[in-house]
Amino acid sequence: MKCSLCDKLIEKYSVEFNHFKIDDSHSAEICQECIDKFFRWQGELYARLFPTKAMKKRFNRK
Repeated sequence: MKCSLCDKLIEKYSVEFNHFKIDDSHSAEICQECIDKFFRWQGELYARLFPTKAMKKRFNRK
């Protein structure tokens, strides 16, 4: 399987962890590296929306 975002081969593919289902007609296969990047980006957005000490510390924000 190849990642839908970066076209790299997904090592140790698992349907539970690498198959991203958006709705009944849209889905994607995503590698762990892209999942990590997505969660980092999402965490940074949450850190801006909810600027708690824990989130600032996690994302090195002052």
